[in-house]
Amino acid sequence: MSAVLNLLYVDDDADIRVIVEMALALDPAMVVRTARSGSAALALASDPAWRPDVLVLDVIMPEMDGVATLHALRRLPGLDRTPALFMTAKGRAADIAYYREEGATGVILKPFDPVHLAAEIRTLIARP
Repeated sequence: MSAVLNLLYVDDDADIRVIVEMALALDPAMVVRTARSGSAALALASDPAWRPDVLVLDVIMPEMDGVATLHALRRLPGLDRTPALFMTAKGRAADIAYYREEGATGVILKPFDPVHLAAEIRTLIARP
């Protein structure tokens, strides 16, 4: 990963996208792009001029949920090993185990703390 962390955040809720974008702007070394759906995320991630270093995906979205979006993103060149975090209110141990089985590096529980979100993301992707 480079000194600047390119992050793709995917969530169908416009208000949460704005909050996440504002929260991550507190970290000057994060460049955030947001998408409102899995298909929009695929379009952004397919742009050869910009490659995400980390993926943060809402779990519950219409059309293509977070797990399906992650599987589709993993098929794009260069994204098969990109750290991926799910953001969800479903935080039971069984849910978290399932997300990890599906390829998540970690899980951020909603409601999240906007002030500490960037640090939480950095901590989760730094774990082995």
